[in-house]
Amino acid sequence: MRFSARLQFWFFQHYWWVLTLLLLSTLALLLWRNEPVTTVATVSGVLLSLFYFVQKQKLEELRLFRELFKEFNERYDGMNEKLAHIIESKESNVSAYERETLIDYFNLCGEEYLYVQLGYIHPEVWSAWYSGMKAIVAVPRVQCVWLAEKETESYYGLPL
Repeated sequence: MRFSARLQFWFFQHYWWVLTLLLLSTLALLLWRNEPVTTVATVSGVLLSLFYFVQKQKLEELRLFRELFKEFNERYDGMNEKLAHIIESKESNVSAYERETLIDYFNLCGEEYLYVQLGYIHPEVWSAWYSGMKAIVAVPRVQCVWLAEKETESYYGLPL
């Protein structure tokens, strides 16, 4: 995960005390310097507006995460039985139909990876999804398809 995405998750988790500390220290500095009341009120208003903005942004990103989470899980649910059949099959070769299913799965995984890199998927959710991806790709007949597909660089750098 990119540093900026990790920083974003950290900030959204801790913004209340960071901004409170910033507000209190700024107010203390302004009062210590005997700034006019209008300056103190203006700076306080700006910092309180920042609180509101951060809360609003956090809520919007939570809504986006929820939409993405729901969509990704629905897509996975739609191919879950097919994937289970591919994994459990004793055949050594992958049929064209199975290959198509695996490519759809790799596309889903790639999209999830892209959104985690952009900071829209929570790291704990990504960790769970990634564990499942690694388990599926560890199956030899799936791994053969993945290694061939990985060469196309079509999956946003997905590191399986």
